[in-house]
Amino acid sequence: MLTELGNRLKQAREEKGLSLEDLQTVTKIQKRYLIGIEEGNYSIMPGQFYARAFIRQYSEAVGLDPELIFEEYQNDIPANDKDEIPQLSRVKTRKQVPTSSKNTKVFNFIPKVLMFLAFVAVVAIIYVLFQNWGVGSSSDTQQDNKNVVYDPADTVNEGQGENETEDTKEEQPEETEEAEEEEEPVEEKPTTGTLTEVSSNSPNATLELKDTDKFEVEIAADGGNTWVGVNNADGDYYLNKELKDGNSETMDLSSEKEILLNVGWVPATKIKINGEVFEFPFPVKDVTTQKVTIKFVPNGQQ
Repeated sequence: MLTELGNRLKQAREEKGLSLEDLQTVTKIQKRYLIGIEEGNYSIMPGQFYARAFIRQYSEAVGLDPELIFEEYQNDIPANDKDEIPQLSRVKTRKQVPTSSKNTKVFNFIPKVLMFLAFVAVVAIIYVLFQNWGVGSSSDTQQDNKNVVYDPADTVNEGQGENETEDTKEEQPEETEEAEEEEEPVEEKPTTGTLTEVSSNSPNATLELKDTDKFEVEIAADGGNTWVGVNNADGDYYLNKELKDGNSETMDLSSEKEILLNVGWVPATKIKINGEVFEFPFPVKDVTTQKVTIKFVPNGQQ
């Protein structure tokens, strides 16, 4: 007949889908002891100590908390009697410990001795090699010194060569300084010329081009169409038309003394004079139509 504890354990076992044979495999507890736990027949077990241990293992195997089981069913579980713990195992343990510890100490000591002997041998080998190397090096050095023949003349020549080298080094800075004094800076005159403002009264301005013998003008339409007129003091036109966006015109005006640039739409007009970008006298956004007179004064006529 099942006890309340046995019924609770059996129910948990069946919920896990475990048979008594399965539980025996899991817990390593004989089947007859498992049946005894479910029926509350603890007399078939070796003692109360084993009964409590088997109940704990049974509970853990079926997913129950052993502490809760022992607390809830303490009246159904045999009390623990410490005197029932087998004395035979404790006697065997005391007999085996001294023997195993002695063997362990001996085996642990042997590797340390071998390591110490190996270390001493390595140190001795290094010492012998070092002594032999030192003796060989000193003897080789002495032999090399014996084979060297010194010539007094070589020593004198070497001293003279060093003196000549030092004299040469001292003379070189003086020659360099003289060469620097002889060189005179050469001023290069700009080929593009110098463009200066003579007068301005929006939208008219007069500029003067000096310091060059070249007067070339490049006019391009950039960002839109623009109308441009270029004529000399006699009223002869070099350019008088609308330039489409992206088109340009280049003119050589070196033979002219005065040129008038009449730009109808300044924001879309880019001008270069002798390759340099020309900046309009007045703000491009404010004065969109500008007339610029450029007086050309070639070199030698200033």
